[in-house]
Amino acid sequence: MKHQPRKSPPKDMEVKTDQTRDVRTLRREKTKLQVQDRKGFTLIELLVVVAVIAVLLAILFPAMRRARAVAKRIGCQSNLRQIAFAWHIYLDDHDGRFLQGRYANLEYGGWKGTRSPGAEPLPRPLNTYLALPPIVETEDGAEVFCCPGDRGGVPGYALREKAYRFQGTSYQTNIMLIGPDTVLVLSDRFQPLHEEVNERLQHLTVNAVDNPSRLLLIGDTGWINQWKPIPHPDEEWKELAEWHGRVDCHNLAFLDGHVGLLCIEKGIYVTDAYSILPFEGLYEMARELQEQ
Repeated sequence: MKHQPRKSPPKDMEVKTDQTRDVRTLRREKTKLQVQDRKGFTLIELLVVVAVIAVLLAILFPAMRRARAVAKRIGCQSNLRQIAFAWHIYLDDHDGRFLQGRYANLEYGGWKGTRSPGAEPLPRPLNTYLALPPIVETEDGAEVFCCPGDRGGVPGYALREKAYRFQGTSYQTNIMLIGPDTVLVLSDRFQPLHEEVNERLQHLTVNAVDNPSRLLLIGDTGWINQWKPIPHPDEEWKELAEWHGRVDCHNLAFLDGHVGLLCIEKGIYVTDAYSILPFEGLYEMARELQEQ
């Protein structure tokens, strides 16, 4: 059987085929161009996106700052609860007697700090009640004494050096409980009150203290300068020492162990919210002197 040669398509069919290919090619090119056009943004679209992002950031950043501040305040209060609890154990082991000494209000616990470079560090009695060695040589060794919000404000020293780094602790005790056995007369107006206090401070025990749920024990280091009945040494230091974002306010632990953010009134020994004085018998005298 002979093989029949393949017939060529008619010329008009060839023309139609070429036209169909041209149409398909054009469609593909058009589609590519449309896709390429969709890959980019117009200037207006970009500006809208940028504006939306800016609005979102303006909303989120303050909220994030507030959240961080709250977290720091809560962390600080947790530290103070642990320290207050440690003081109760200390008092149990020392027949209820409060620690007294020249710098006891600062050197009760924590690490050695940079306050006295070159000096031989002394044991800090409260450390052992918080599972720490009596002498801590390194800054990262006593973090329970470091307030997360600590940004300095210790009058007379490096402006922004943390109180924890300088003193070895971010917290200062009530000097009428833990501190020198004689409280200095800070103002002539309050001299009669301080004389009465000093007569009772010798060998002070917890059993002699009144109203532990009202009596301040320890707090952010700036609270003492805020309370003292004399002008603050420096307003810039004062602002730095307000670590929790509220004027005149500091985290404080009371003698009964509860903790809160408290606004301290300048030169006021007794209020409805708190007392600096360990002795209820002196409240009336304090109120009379405060009103003068």
